[in-house]
Amino acid sequence: MFKQLKAWLLFMLCSVSALSNAGPVLQKVLDGDTVIIRDQGQHYRLRLLDIDAPELQQTGGKQSQRSLRELCNGLITVQPTGTDPYGRTLGHLFCNETDASQYQISQGMAWFTSRYSNRKELGLLQQQAQQQGLGLWEQADPVPPWIWRKRYGQHYRQRE
Repeated sequence: MFKQLKAWLLFMLCSVSALSNAGPVLQKVLDGDTVIIRDQGQHYRLRLLDIDAPELQQTGGKQSQRSLRELCNGLITVQPTGTDPYGRTLGHLFCNETDASQYQISQGMAWFTSRYSNRKELGLLQQQAQQQGLGLWEQADPVPPWIWRKRYGQHYRQRE
């Protein structure tokens, strides 16, 4: 009886240890370019590099959020690069081995932030999405989120 209990306890300890070191887990998609990650017992906001997605209250915001959530329904990899002035971790997110920033742009769910990125291929993907009228490019003249935030920033609050 004691051997069985000891074996069971050892199995449980190994299982808990394996789970705690299983790598990053996507906890929540806040919008089309920001997620909550849990990794080794810590939670943090990850702001995806290279893109700016519509705010949730903005036209296309919920679609962009849904697009990222559907992409990241499996294995994820995070490559953090630093933090921004708002305390968010900045970095790259790969969902099922797909670059989430690249995916969001290619689907017309985010703008390429050429001001802060030198990944020229993302600019080409944005042009393709625009030409195909995908996502936010279904609109004749979509309002970029940085302009929307200047207009309405004090009147909305991103929820977690």
